[in-house]
Amino acid sequence: MLKAEHIRPRITVVGNQLRPRALEADYHWLAVAADLIALFKQGVGLPRAALDETLRAYEGDSLDYAIIRGLTAVLARRATFANQPPLPPAELRQKLFARGPVTMQTDLFSHQTRAQIIKEVAAEVKLAPDQVETTLFADLAEEQILQSVGDPLSPKDLIDRYNLEVARGLLYWAREMHIHVEDGYKDVFKYIKLFQLMHTIQPAAKGYDITLHGPISPFVSATIRYGLQFARFLPALLLCNNWHMVAQVRPPGYDRFLGYALDDQTALRGHFQGSSGFDSQLEASFAAEFEAKYNRADRVWELAYEDEIIPVGDSVMIPDFSFTHRQDGRRALLEIVGFWHPHYLRRKLQKIQQANRKDLIVLVYQSANVAEGAFEAAAAGEVLTFKNKPVLKDVLTAVERCARG
Repeated sequence: MLKAEHIRPRITVVGNQLRPRALEADYHWLAVAADLIALFKQGVGLPRAALDETLRAYEGDSLDYAIIRGLTAVLARRATFANQPPLPPAELRQKLFARGPVTMQTDLFSHQTRAQIIKEVAAEVKLAPDQVETTLFADLAEEQILQSVGDPLSPKDLIDRYNLEVARGLLYWAREMHIHVEDGYKDVFKYIKLFQLMHTIQPAAKGYDITLHGPISPFVSATIRYGLQFARFLPALLLCNNWHMVAQVRPPGYDRFLGYALDDQTALRGHFQGSSGFDSQLEASFAAEFEAKYNRADRVWELAYEDEIIPVGDSVMIPDFSFTHRQDGRRALLEIVGFWHPHYLRRKLQKIQQANRKDLIVLVYQSANVAEGAFEAAAAGEVLTFKNKPVLKDVLTAVERCARG
């Protein structure tokens, strides 16, 4: 995450609306980005203090120092800084400081010099005097050694990542965020859960409306960690194809809340990994068999994967499949329960009971590690079992019985 001093210069306010100003990937900034990437690569093996000195020299008296420092901050976050001193620095300092005050030269009041103490302690801990010097404050940030610059990054990639960090950094000062999303539900809720964000959800005419309570919401006990988690969430929306977001933010230096809007037309590029395909081979095989047996032209039911959200307590349930009748629009949902860890199965059963949906069909693998009859007691429309693979004909018969308009 970028600091406030990196973000504020990139803010434009028009009326009551706030907009982050994207950094153009033009010739000048591509060259600057390339230079900074090269400086980091050259700095591998050097202390952070030496790298910082090199970067400040490169920055010089540029009026665009805030942008350069922002680009540098992105690179620094991707890099790995570490130190492996031969002795814990705190332990070494304790040994040195226990010997009392020292001076550079002896006099009437001081009988031991710094060099003498270093030499004596070095002999005690079996290190060379110069090793004692380098170990003494090796745990300070500026003494950490640049070990790696992370995965390869092009100048264009660096500028894109910088623009994303500015855009999501604004959310650190958000009161709340209203999201409308029409796809990618699983990815959105995966990251809502990962970042432990307070939220409410409502179905819309198409898709869902989600409210995330921000770090300065009256419903949230504001913490630095929650603010960072909230801001980090933004790239999850970039995994969706149809969405828009409106937030109320109040950055430092502003005496009122400002609107902050983004949608699926944004040029921002994300870096989160999205879900790819089905979660299991069982789901993939079920969908493939349905497509193979029922021709698209004359089939009665349309099959869709994870296209509905069911709020359950402080979480959500996203059934594996939905069936929609092509003539009358009736729908039924299908959840396939295969062989999983007992904790997963208990959680799955709890969600099904909380959902309490009579249009939900639960398809249970007979060898699933749960007590006999457990899912039959769940508040679902029907519970079917299968031994080797689901029987599609039986599933569609249950769909006819459970579908609701």
